Amino acid sequence: MKFTSLATIIISAAAMAGVAIAAEDLVISPMGLPCGNPDTVNCSTGIKGWNNDNDFGYFCGPRGTIISYTDCSCKNCCVVTSDGEDFVC
Repeated sequence: MKFTSLATIIISAAAMAGVAIAAEDLVISPMGLPCGNPDTVNCSTGIKGWNNDNDFGYFCGPRGTIISYTDCSCKNCCVVTSDGEDFVC
């Protein structure tokens, strides 16, 4: 009986460790994330853990989700152009 309980604890701990390790390898991207203003161009200051936390520019689709994006290689550098049709990093 004690052996069964100990085995269960060890197996449970191993499974939880496996889930934690797998979670670190998740690939996160802005595609499909919600965005504030439909049919607009915007910049973001980054998503924690993605693209080294650098900026990215994106197009917000008609349903209020990101439909296209471009990574920037810098922080706080993305700017929407004056005509509001595009962005630059």
